[in-house]
Amino acid sequence: MLLDDELLARIRAEAPPGRLMPPAPTEAVTEFEAAIGFPMPPLLRRLYLEVSDGCFGRWWSALPLTDETLTKNGYLEPELMPDTYARWQQRSACPTSVVPLLTGGCAIWSLVDFGTAEGRMWGWDPNVRCEAHAIFPEKFTLADRLTGWLDDTDEFPEPPDFTDCAACSRFWPKPDPWWPAPRGGADQ
Repeated sequence: MLLDDELLARIRAEAPPGRLMPPAPTEAVTEFEAAIGFPMPPLLRRLYLEVSDGCFGRWWSALPLTDETLTKNGYLEPELMPDTYARWQQRSACPTSVVPLLTGGCAIWSLVDFGTAEGRMWGWDPNVRCEAHAIFPEKFTLADRLTGWLDDTDEFPEPPDFTDCAACSRFWPKPDPWWPAPRGGADQ
């Protein structure tokens, strides 16, 4: 895995021209950390303070902290990280330390756990689970995800194997023979 300095340099070098925004003001980072009660993982903090106020990650779409980035970038997701975090906290299953980082479309999100120094990643995919199980911890760290996004080898967040949840059962198995069976077979 790349060291943090190498990863930051690679993000700067591989960003499409004009895609990265000026770094976030220190005040924006510290105010957000104070508001949620957790510090940003060190790598994420460095990304916001040294590289760009959002606009990195998958499809260069990490949420910004400030309005200035939204207006300069013509941002596709016209939301700020603090506003999105507040909305996410209305979901009962979302831990307070888990913060939305970017969306992959189709309601799929990548989130980062501010309660872990390495920035443990979480996923959200309500297309394959009930709302209570749509959020799940992943085996990846922020550095793993960033490297995968840069290498174009990273997949969308992948939920763990199915549970016995009756509400989740509506998602699998699908009667359509073209719909893929869950890992481990359709009879689980």
